[in-house]
Amino acid sequence: MIDYENNSVQRRNVNMMPKFKDYIEQLIVHVSNNVSIREYHTQSTRTEVIAGILEIAGNLETPDAIEEKIDSIAERLVRNEREAQARIGHMNISVQKGSLIFALFEDNGNRKCILAKIEHTGFFDERDYSERFGFSKDTKKIWKTCMFDLNNLNADQFQAKIYSNTVAKYWWFDFLELVECQNDRVNTYKTYDSVEKCLNRKLKKTAPYDNRVIQNAMYAYMNNANREMFDYDNMIEKIFTGYMPNDMTGEQKRELHERLNRLPEEKGFDRQFQAIPDAIKKKAIRTYKINTGIMLKISDIGNENDISAYEDAYGKKYLKIRLSDDRTFQTFARNNEDNREE
Repeated sequence: MIDYENNSVQRRNVNMMPKFKDYIEQLIVHVSNNVSIREYHTQSTRTEVIAGILEIAGNLETPDAIEEKIDSIAERLVRNEREAQARIGHMNISVQKGSLIFALFEDNGNRKCILAKIEHTGFFDERDYSERFGFSKDTKKIWKTCMFDLNNLNADQFQAKIYSNTVAKYWWFDFLELVECQNDRVNTYKTYDSVEKCLNRKLKKTAPYDNRVIQNAMYAYMNNANREMFDYDNMIEKIFTGYMPNDMTGEQKRELHERLNRLPEEKGFDRQFQAIPDAIKKKAIRTYKINTGIMLKISDIGNENDISAYEDAYGKKYLKIRLSDDRTFQTFARNNEDNREE
């Protein structure tokens, strides 16, 4: 447990706490199955955290040395969090407080290590009204996790899967000293481009209206400067899962939903990162064929709400565009009673 008041670490051995051991097992299952992660790799096997983990994994028969290394890792986190707080304190932002859990385990013969920072809060025991501390079973109280694959302890590089509920760089950069497998700009572009191509293949010909609406929603979601962390699964939930189709069939939607869920692994982008709106700026430009010799070019997706389509009694199709530019209006306006819809 991390003592933030005294900048110190208090050790807890879960092997002596049967009920808490059950909690750790549940945590391992949750972290192992969590797909809202980002992939990193070690920059060296000599950095403090991974070096300590490798020494622990290779010397499981020396409990005193193991405890010493775990203490060293936890103390490093305390230092890094204190430094991070000093950097962000002027913005009235606080580093989330919690406890560090270290778990070394095997999953189907694969050796892994999990580091997890989870909320550790005080509460009053209703039996004697004494103040106690504990952990919530709510997975939303898991602030940050890192899972290392340790199959080959002699490898030159180790892969790590990181989950974080914020964009806190100190967790992966300062504390764990990891390197992003893909930077935010690459992730932003690959995510948008992969989803766009998937939607176009499935909907462009059969459900063009749905295709346009969903893509516009995706652009708006990824272009939101107020969103601290981009989460792919959350985006799909927001723009697609609850979407009521116009032309897309229920079967098309189910198949497309399954396809979209597989895209990150198939196309090689992370499910969590900090979106860079500038990376997809050109994606806002859309061109539509209107008639022979006439094309409609839209440079801001948000302005598509100013365009509506209708069909007259004779079957002729029109687009109606709301204008804010007087010169453009006067260029096409007629000054007599013929200035009317035909």
